[in-house]
Amino acid sequence: MSTVLKQSQPLPLLETHTSLSRASIKGDLRLTVTESDAAHGPIKGSYKIETEEMQEPLLVNWGAEGQVRSRQARATDIAFEIPEARAGQTWIYTVQAQVTDRWRSIVTGVFVQIFVTPDTLFKCQ
Repeated sequence: MSTVLKQSQPLPLLETHTSLSRASIKGDLRLTVTESDAAHGPIKGSYKIETEEMQEPLLVNWGAEGQVRSRQARATDIAFEIPEARAGQTWIYTVQAQVTDRWRSIVTGVFVQIFVTPDTLFKCQ
């Protein structure tokens, strides 16, 4: 017995949208700053969303362990506070985003590492 689809029959939703959708965060995942840079205020990183197989319009919602400049933009800056940072320390923060299209919602995240160096790496003697 064979099944024949008539042209007027809609395909089931799962068969219509079986592509592998992806959303990922690209940007400043490893930052190196001096103690002076850290003492003078937050350290800024820039981030953007890249998607595959997602349909416009896209809704984006950023979250982070820092101050997000534009929570619903495709690209944003995030300022990270590293109070009393000392040379040799590594600070790790999370950045995440939820990207939603008409059919699906994807949550993605990354870790951002901020390494603190001395103000002068080498002293000439």
